[in-house]
Amino acid sequence: MKVKGLKILLIENDELNIKFVKIVLDRLGHRSDIAINGQVGLDLYKKNKYDLVLMDLEMPEMNGIDSAVEIREYEKKNNLNPVKIIAVTAYAMDTDRQSCFNAGMNDFLAKPFLVEELVELINKHFSEDNELISNLMINKN
Repeated sequence: MKVKGLKILLIENDELNIKFVKIVLDRLGHRSDIAINGQVGLDLYKKNKYDLVLMDLEMPEMNGIDSAVEIREYEKKNNLNPVKIIAVTAYAMDTDRQSCFNAGMNDFLAKPFLVEELVELINKHFSEDNELISNLMINKN
C-alpha cells in the first residue's frame, strides 16, 4: 500500500534537487513546503505540523545536522511527538550516516536516488501508522 497525503517539509538548498523532489512528492499525493536552509526549515517546523522532514546536510546558514538537533530539542521542550526526519544527502559515508542518527534523524537516503527508494523509505516509516489508523477506524464502526 502506497502512503499518500503526508505533509512534508523539504529542507534543501539546491534548486534542481528542490524541483525534482517537489515533483515527485506532488505525484505521490503528498503536500510539501520548501525551506532553503536549516534555519528556515526550523522556523517553518515551529509554525506548522509536518509528518515528515526530508533534510539535506550541507546548506548555508544552518546545516542539516544542526537543524535536526534543534528540531529534536524543540520537540522535547514542547512535549511534541517527534517528526520523522530522513537525511537526503550526497554525503554517504558511514560516519555521515552515524552523524545523522546521532542528531536524531530516523533514516538516510543517499543522492542521487531513485524515486522508488524515496517511496520505499516513506512507506517504511508510515505504512504501519496508516494501517493502525485504518484498523482503529474500521473497529470503531
